[in-house]
Amino acid sequence: MLSLKLFRQFNKPLLTAPVIARFTGSAAAVKTGKNYASHWRTERIVSIALMGLFPASVLYSSQIVDTLLAGSISLHVYWGLEALVVDYLRVPVVGQLANKAGHAAITLLAIVTLAGFMKVIFVGDGLGNAMVTLWKL
Repeated sequence: MLSLKLFRQFNKPLLTAPVIARFTGSAAAVKTGKNYASHWRTERIVSIALMGLFPASVLYSSQIVDTLLAGSISLHVYWGLEALVVDYLRVPVVGQLANKAGHAAITLLAIVTLAGFMKVIFVGDGLGNAMVTLWKL
């Protein structure tokens, strides 16, 4: 009987999910119980789509292809910078204000970037032609 009690005592998990979340940055996933696999999958699909959209935009520059490229680039940059804010501007470390300011800054940056791309697409020559012009320099 004593050995069974010792076995149960030493066979407990050392770290529980909330403790692990503090070290991995996935506290939101533990608190809400959401599965972020679909978000990760969407990020990967956009990243893979970018590999085809860049050459397509250069070879066949149209407003549709350029708009898809602009949206994909803006999302890709936003998600990358959001990961930096989540990792390095944690509320327990820098406070709620700095965390919110970081999120607001990257959201504003993504909107301004997308607006700039749209201006090049619909007012200028398009993203594909702009890339060709830059490569000619």
